[in-house]
Amino acid sequence: MNFTQLKCFIKAVDNSSFTIAAERLNFSQSAVSKNIKDLENTVGVTLINRAHHRISLTNAGRYFYHVARNVVDDMDYTVAYLQNQKNNTETLLRVGVCDTPLEQKVLPIFLRKLRKSDSELNVQFVFVLKNSIGELLNHHVDVCIIARDDVDIVPDVQFESLISGHFVVACPEDSALAKKELVTLNDLRDKNIFLIDPNSSLNVQIQYQNLLIQDMGTQNVKFVQDYMTMDIYVKAGWGYGILPNFIADYQANGASYIPVDYHEISPYGVAYMDSFNNKAVLEKISKALKSAIREVVPLKNKS
Repeated sequence: MNFTQLKCFIKAVDNSSFTIAAERLNFSQSAVSKNIKDLENTVGVTLINRAHHRISLTNAGRYFYHVARNVVDDMDYTVAYLQNQKNNTETLLRVGVCDTPLEQKVLPIFLRKLRKSDSELNVQFVFVLKNSIGELLNHHVDVCIIARDDVDIVPDVQFESLISGHFVVACPEDSALAKKELVTLNDLRDKNIFLIDPNSSLNVQIQYQNLLIQDMGTQNVKFVQDYMTMDIYVKAGWGYGILPNFIADYQANGASYIPVDYHEISPYGVAYMDSFNNKAVLEKISKALKSAIREVVPLKNKS
């Protein structure tokens, strides 16, 4: 078994095609097929069904894919990191992000401020929504911008809070609730409520959404796939969205975000391993993020 065989297997599965895999790898189709066949001979089982010019994974193939995917990703990350260390005089900083609406507003400001404080930093963003702590523990990222609940049970991980966590209600700008300073659960009981589908949500949101549903009931609750869908329904006047304050886009037109009179949830901040020993860089990251957040998040939604 070798790395080329694994890459051929991964590319073929990801693209559902030997032909496309060959194009992406700059190999011939016969070379891709041979590498995968040699891999199957090595592990002693069939990994891919080849029928009617379509490929699909066997049960063994599905299991092996996840293992091979991690191996290939780890090697790609390692090679990229070492090449950068060798060829670049800048310090590489890999930042794990979840691509929330708030991050989309905050991160460009953060980058500008960080560049002013340290021109030698080369920042790379890594999308970590489904496996934030795994990416940190596997050293695929140096720091993660996430909720604290994701790291509480993990040893050797430090966390610095940037925003205290609580729920906010996304309201149409012309609604009665948009004029309130604080929304109660009673204000919401007869309203159509949109929550993010737990299968596509941040871990912290899943946990606290369950508590919220227990307190409110499920009669008027509808689940949507993502924040953009929630935003569309809210702006159209179809109901109200409930989400953590560290996700919301406070600069959006057509919607207002009002704090909910409910218990606090996990704070949002920066997580990093004990082994990350560049304290000067950490201080610059924290300072730049806090400054960027101050420009985007209203005071009432930060505390």
